[in-house]
Amino acid sequence: MLDTNFLLLPLQFKINIFGQIEGLLEIPHGMVVPSGVVGELKAISHGKGKDGAAARFALGLIGKGKARVVPSTGNVDDWIVEYAVKEGAIVATNDMLLRNRLKKGGVKVIAMRSRARLAVV
Repeated sequence: MLDTNFLLLPLQFKINIFGQIEGLLEIPHGMVVPSGVVGELKAISHGKGKDGAAARFALGLIGKGKARVVPSTGNVDDWIVEYAVKEGAIVATNDMLLRNRLKKGGVKVIAMRSRARLAVV
């Protein structure tokens, strides 16, 4: 599952998140994005500057079928934690508070390391 700030990485740091995730995970998997994350990206995409451009790029990646959008409700972070614990999903995020919540729930997390690569943390 991909979080909002994680989807901003491809343009901000020139990281191929999809390719690196493929290299990290040795199990069959699909990539999903909660609809709440899409909503957050749309809101950010209306802005100017690097974040707006990164959000527009991320929406384009989702539109090209790089990840499947799944319906979510309520607070996005709460939904991600609940879904990941229930479904045994691995979550890709750089949000430290969300990462800590996920780890407490026994969820594996993928995050950016050293501004150039991803790692399971």
